[in-house]
Amino acid sequence: IYLVSFEVSRRLKMPYTPWSKPVDVIVNGEYKGCYQLTDQISIDKDRVAITEMGPEDIEGEELTGGYLLELDGYASREVSWFKTQFGSPVTIKSPDENSITTEQHHYIENFYNQMEARIMSNNFTDPKLGYRSMLDDESLQRYWLVEELTGNPDAFHSCYLSKER
Repeated sequence: IYLVSFEVSRRLKMPYTPWSKPVDVIVNGEYKGCYQLTDQISIDKDRVAITEMGPEDIEGEELTGGYLLELDGYASREVSWFKTQFGSPVTIKSPDENSITTEQHHYIENFYNQMEARIMSNNFTDPKLGYRSMLDDESLQRYWLVEELTGNPDAFHSCYLSKER
């Protein structure tokens, strides 16, 4: 299912789809199955093309990004994570757990909560008061299409999001 999802994602020209390949795994001569070998998601001009933040980015425009997040069913096992006001577990992937500052953590948690509140509000379709002012609508629609077309049961159990400055 994931190889198909990745191919549909590429064909829909999503901003970044990890490289992947099916591989047969054999350990000590015993066949263990067919698995999907996949690149790690990382911040890079050829992968997730957002500004990499440093510990000095704690105010003004610099504080607004770039962040790499994961809607993550296992977020509570991570060091740098939060649960949103509506109960969504979110892992902060970048800045990573060793370099994120308190200001950065608070900023992205507040931003995410505000975005989620707009999705759940009665004004969700309003261009200024709704979610469209905080989310890339086209990217969201493409993601939704990929997940629906492939019937991905993990669509929101592990989903990466990025926020640029």
